[in-house]
Amino acid sequence: MREQDAGETAGRRGGVIRALLGVERRLDGAGPTEGAVSSGKASESGGEERKAAVVRVVAADMAPALQRRAFRCARDELAAMPHFPRRLEPKRLALALKKEFDTAYGPAWHCIVGTSFGSYVTHARGGFLYFSVDKVYILLFRTAVEPSSPIDDEQTNGL
Repeated sequence: MREQDAGETAGRRGGVIRALLGVERRLDGAGPTEGAVSSGKASESGGEERKAAVVRVVAADMAPALQRRAFRCARDELAAMPHFPRRLEPKRLALALKKEFDTAYGPAWHCIVGTSFGSYVTHARGGFLYFSVDKVYILLFRTAVEPSSPIDDEQTNGL
């Protein structure tokens, strides 16, 4: 009975996440995907070719609007990589996300990108997102930056 309740709860949560992201739920022959985000591209025949990028949120402490911005930035950057998915450029993707969030939401954003990594970080409240786009995992988080005091500046300058 508990397993059924957990499955139903996970289904509802997945539906909420899909609704927040503007994600469609697709049914393939093997079963449903967690979240397929379609980016339409016009094909030569004039129709629309759909290439789905599966976005999965692993853990989040971030407003939905910021999450959507991170997903959009990651998808756009991955789509711009000429040899993706065979050749991932993690530094390029990490830099793009960091710059995007530093510019839009202030300094001290950090980004880790890869297919396999471990981490243990401290983040500012409301500034943590760990997600994947297809098989690429992205950890985006913000740390608190405290302004230095004048006394600290004088000690560093040798005064």
